[in-house]
Amino acid sequence: METAGQSFVRVARIHEVEPGLPLGVILDDGRRICLVRDGETIHAVEDRCPHRDFALSGGDVVAPCVVECPWHGARFDVRTGAVLQGPATDALATFVVRLADGEVLVGPRR
Repeated sequence: METAGQSFVRVARIHEVEPGLPLGVILDDGRRICLVRDGETIHAVEDRCPHRDFALSGGDVVAPCVVECPWHGARFDVRTGAVLQGPATDALATFVVRLADGEVLVGPRR
């Protein structure tokens, strides 16, 4: 799907992204994305902890918009990708998300 010159890919149905449970998806190009729902908003970040490359979708949402890596407990704000708690020191890449007709569409990296 193209929107104003930007490509968006359907990755899930909205109801599949449950509040409080991260959902891992894989884009056609092989990139792993972690979706986190906060109310009616869905955020998308890269699905890898920069500390040790572990899938964040295997972790927990420990506060609104905060995902915790299950391996060493690093925490990230899924709205901005910012590190909230180490041992990770590098922020996550975030992606533009659109919701349309019950679908979650992931677009370009922010």
